[in-house]
Amino acid sequence: MAIVLAQLSSLAWPFVMRAIGLVFVPNSVRLAALRMFGAQIGRGVLMRPRVRVTSPARLAIGEDSWIGEAVTLDSAGSIRIGANVVVSQAAALLSPAGAHGELVVESGAWIALRARVTGPVTIGRRAVVGAAAVVSRDVAPGTVVVASVITDDSDPDIAGPDL
Repeated sequence: MAIVLAQLSSLAWPFVMRAIGLVFVPNSVRLAALRMFGAQIGRGVLMRPRVRVTSPARLAIGEDSWIGEAVTLDSAGSIRIGANVVVSQAAALLSPAGAHGELVVESGAWIALRARVTGPVTIGRRAVVGAAAVVSRDVAPGTVVVASVITDDSDPDIAGPDL
């Protein structure tokens, strides 16, 4: 019986996720639906619209965390987000199935706009993963990771005057 219920919930989740991702759905309804499908979510969590969660049963979010609009939480593996964490708009936390370990974002960390974290890794306490950065290894507590910048020197408007 439990196996049948698990299969039914995995079939139903994509439809529920699409419905709760709409802009006019209150945060409390989003969180209640995630909890109903097995997510562990602390008090004070704010989840903006259009967040994509692949497997709520493998997701844990600590108290007072903020999940921005259009974030992807691909929890084929396990994702654990600590308390007071910010995951900014369009960021992606990807924990592949079959990976040994889990993707962990420790308390106070900030995953900035369009950053991509691929697990299993640990983002340390109060660490910052900057906008558009890609992380696939552990980040030490208090560390700031920034994206590399590529410029095209052939365009005079970008390169500036020759000195």
